[in-house]
This record gives sequence, structure tokens and C-alpha cells, in this order.
Amino acid sequence: MAPQYKLTYFDVPGMAETCRYLFSYGGIEFEDVRIKQENWPQVKDKMPFGTVPTLEHNGKVVDQSLAIARYLAKKVKLVGDNEWENLEIDATVDTINDIRQKIIAVFLEKDDAKKKALIEAVKKDTFGFYLPRLEAEVQKNKGYLVLGRLTWADFYFTTLSRVFDVVSGEDVLASYPNLKGVREKVNALPSIKKWNEIRPKTIFEMAPQYKLTYFDIRGLAETIRYLFKYGEIEFEDVRIKHENWPPLKDSTPFGVLPILEHNGKVVGQSIAIARYLGRKVKLAGENEWENLEIDAVVDTLNDMKSKLSAIFAEKDEAKKKVLIEAVKKDTFSFYLPRLEAIVKKNKGYFALGRLTWADFYFATVSPAYDLVTGEDILASYPNLKSVREKVNALPAIKKWIEVRPKTDF
Repeated sequence: MAPQYKLTYFDVPGMAETCRYLFSYGGIEFEDVRIKQENWPQVKDKMPFGTVPTLEHNGKVVDQSLAIARYLAKKVKLVGDNEWENLEIDATVDTINDIRQKIIAVFLEKDDAKKKALIEAVKKDTFGFYLPRLEAEVQKNKGYLVLGRLTWADFYFTTLSRVFDVVSGEDVLASYPNLKGVREKVNALPSIKKWNEIRPKTIFEMAPQYKLTYFDIRGLAETIRYLFKYGEIEFEDVRIKHENWPPLKDSTPFGVLPILEHNGKVVGQSIAIARYLGRKVKLAGENEWENLEIDAVVDTLNDMKSKLSAIFAEKDEAKKKVLIEAVKKDTFSFYLPRLEAIVKKNKGYFALGRLTWADFYFATVSPAYDLVTGEDILASYPNLKSVREKVNALPAIKKWIEVRPKTDF
């Protein structure tokens, strides 16, 4: 049976995305008609008032995105229990829509200098005025925008707030944890999560805020990639061929990779970057002592990694063989039993008795042990081997391993 509802809009999230969210949340089948911008002039006159989105049902066609969303919200029970509660929801939605109206000029402006001035004004006057007040409302309403429970106002904010980031090129909600929590809760709903996985990705999507640059190998960048994937943080994974590195080297801060770019700033040092991301994705300690414990383990693992560097640099096969035997005898035999004991003491993890970014670091660096020696070095260390297996079995990491570029290391 064909869907009873036909939603027509451009091929972007935009004003239709709240409706799509509500359809998905309620498990209501709908035809998601997407018009290419170049085809709009031929379609425009067929719309009731020359605008989209429109909703068609039982031969009737209506427009106005908020009216459609309000109708769908009633069908999926995301409205108030009485007219006063619906008034509270409507007032909140209309306030959020006021923000949207103030942003529109940024998209219409073609002059880059004027657009930059508009963006700064929006950040200062619009976001600076509305967001602290909305943040307070969410705090007052137990983590929701209104009524102390999930309503379609939370859906509208979630879908519209993407535009805040697109306009500013920043994570606008970074300073508003309650508002960010609303968006995270809505996007974590099973039906919405599924929709976001399958929905068409469009030019409207925000470019990743992070740009990671490294060679076309796993190496020192793989811990960082794991952390991005674990935290579901979009990033641009720039991979440089070794033959293209010499002319690019001087353009990096200290002539080494990886580097991470964010909001126009560039930093190097893989462990420092991993530590930053470990905190962002909640794989760090709860206080400075716990962070010290994690750092001490990571630095110890890095000491061991550093002792392998000479092997990769050595070109003479006979000398390389001597170095490998020395690493097996002096490095692995010294560090691995001690690390094995630490993991056993910490209930299967490297620190704090739970998953931390130290486990991610070990999971990504330890394949080098096997690559260097040609052996399964962790075969005699079941606790260490288990750490790597647990990290690699995490759903986000497992998926990344399946799709990442295939390289030796």
C-alpha cells in the first residue's frame, strides 16, 4: 500500500526536517519527495502559495512547515495535554522560529565581506540573546524545552539548530550544555537515529569541524580516528601520500604529522590530540588524579613504541634482524608482563577499572608489535590481548575497521 502522506520539499533538511523527524518518530510511512533547486521554477506555480514544504493527504494539499509539524505532533502524541500546554509549546516554537528568521539574511547575502559582518551580528545579537534564555528554560524544564518532557518543540529545535553551526562555522551549542543535551536526546531516539543513518546526505550538511591530516596509513593517527568514530564526531580524514610530503612539510607547525585543524587553528602531537578527544568523548578521568593515571599509562606505552622506531628506520636487513631480537628480548619482555599485570588489576582495562582513551591508544599501537616481529606478540598476554579485542569490538570501531582504507599499518 502506498504511503498516505506525501511530503514535498527541496533536497535539503531545512524546513521539512522536523516533519521528517515526526514521521520517523511515529513510524508513519510517507513519500519523501525532494525537488532539485534547478527544477523549482517549473514546480513553483503548482504549490498553493508558491512555497514548500507541502503535505498531501487524501487528495488535499497544505503548506506551512510549522502547521504541518503541529498536525503531525498531535498524531504522534508529542503535544500538550490541554490547550494551555499547547500554547506553551507554540510559544517556544515561535521563539525558536524568530531565531531562524534572523538567520535567513546570512544565506541570502552574496557579498563575502557583508556576509561575514552578518554572521558576527547573528553570533553576538541573536545567539547571544536567545540561547542563554533557552538554556535556562531547558534547565527549568528538566532537560526539555517545555513541560518537563519530550514535545515537538524539542524536535523543532534539534532540526533547526544544525543551521546555527552551518551559519557560524562553529559548535554554537558548546557553551549551552542543556540545549546540546536536548539535541543529543532527540537524535538518540531509536527511530530518529535510524532516520539519520539512512536519510540522504545533502549539500546543506555542515562540513566537519575537524580536519585530521596524516599519511595514508594508520600509524600515529589511528587512535585519533578511533576516538572520532567512537564519539560520532564528523572529521575530514586527509591522507597524504609519502611522495607528496616533502613540498607540504614546511606548511605544518613543526614539520611533522598528524596535525588537527579546528576553527582555523592547527595543532600537532598525536598524544595531545588524543587526550583532547578522550575528554570530549568522555573517555578521560573524572578528576586530575585519574587523568594523571591515564597519562602515565599512555606515556609508558609511548616509551615502548619509541623503542620500535629504529627498526622501521633501519634499511639493512641484517641489522634490522638484530634490532628485532633486541626489542623482543629487552623491550617486550620488560614492558609487557608489567602492563599485563596493570590490566589484570584494573578489571580488564589499563586505568580506573573502566574504558579510557589509554585502551584506545594501546589497541591502535599494539598491531605494530606484530608487524615488527612477524609474530603474535600478545599471545602470551591474554589480558592485553583482551583490551585490544574489546576496543575493536565496540560497534563504532568495528564499523570503522570495516570501512577504513586498507593499509599495512
